Amino acid sequence: MRYKRESPSEFTDYNFFTPVPEYLNDIVGPIISYTAILFNIVVIVILFNKTLRTPSSVLMQGLALSDALTALFSYGLEPFLLNSYVRNEETKSTVIYFPICKLHNYKFIMVDLFHLSSVLLTTALGMQKFAAIKWPIWSYTKVKRRKMFVAVGVIFACSIGLHIPRFLVAGFRRGVFNKYRCEIAAKSESLLKYSFIYYSSITAVFIFSASCIMLITSIFIIWSLIRGRNIQSTNSVNLQNIRKRSSKLIAVVTLTFIVTELPRICMFGIMQFFSEKDSSSSQLLVDPATQFVISVFEVLKVKGNQDTRDLMRKLKLFIEITRLCIVIACLSNFLIYVIMSKQIRCVLKRKLRFCEHKQTVPEPVVLSRVTCNQI
Repeated sequence: MRYKRESPSEFTDYNFFTPVPEYLNDIVGPIISYTAILFNIVVIVILFNKTLRTPSSVLMQGLALSDALTALFSYGLEPFLLNSYVRNEETKSTVIYFPICKLHNYKFIMVDLFHLSSVLLTTALGMQKFAAIKWPIWSYTKVKRRKMFVAVGVIFACSIGLHIPRFLVAGFRRGVFNKYRCEIAAKSESLLKYSFIYYSSITAVFIFSASCIMLITSIFIIWSLIRGRNIQSTNSVNLQNIRKRSSKLIAVVTLTFIVTELPRICMFGIMQFFSEKDSSSSQLLVDPATQFVISVFEVLKVKGNQDTRDLMRKLKLFIEITRLCIVIACLSNFLIYVIMSKQIRCVLKRKLRFCEHKQTVPEPVVLSRVTCNQI
């Protein structure tokens, strides 16, 4: 299925795929997103407590902020956009009127921006915990909160810089024959090529590298916990329980991280098969899912005259499930915080007036990630 090549300045109607099934996008997704936003705000507030202010807590707060924004732009804005959608049951496509189409377009870019920030922040957390176990004295004396603030700022800056060309590539205007319709066109062929070719490659490399780093650091941390290195406790039974709980949880976290990110790596990889000459269609700017679907058709050599409805539905369902997994992962960080740290549980209970202030024995905190989550 070849997509017609167009001039970057040629305007096309702003149409995008109708999600399959629709209730994931309209009901389930927003509910999970708002829950994730609420819980991540709670995490940020809790980590301001003076007993929890550590270099790791800075990275955790940055990650919680990134997770909350990822959830917001994934499904959080959908309830406000639903009334602007005009869905065509025959073509299984959706139209959104001008100027709301601008917000719809930019929110996809924002999801990618903050999700990449989450991936990089989680990788930084894993590396920081790796250093804390491998070189505990150096980590304690050299790794300070101020440096972590700088690291968070650099990560957000890198992610924003990588996505700026995608914000600049699209131009919008009212329809020629219908002032309510939205039309879109690429402003520059070089920016269009970056968005569809180089950006996919760079992002795939980042995510794949992060997965490898997290796998290596997690294996090392689990092995160190099993061997009992660099863990201090006044109670041997407590030490054994901490080691067992941490080892099991970090194994699940790492596996979930890899499984969750693998579909995105595959998506970006498949997009590399999308030929350069087909990347000049302004319509592809509407929805990243469009590029992925067309790429699959290119890879599988699917012709336009074949019955593609079944394949199209499966691809759209795969895309929607991938989006939903990202939001669910953003939600899970709160649960992992509560499970892993007695200090955080006690601070949370004090905030809710469920327990009195008391001295707690510091625990080793092992950091990893479930796409957008951390321990």
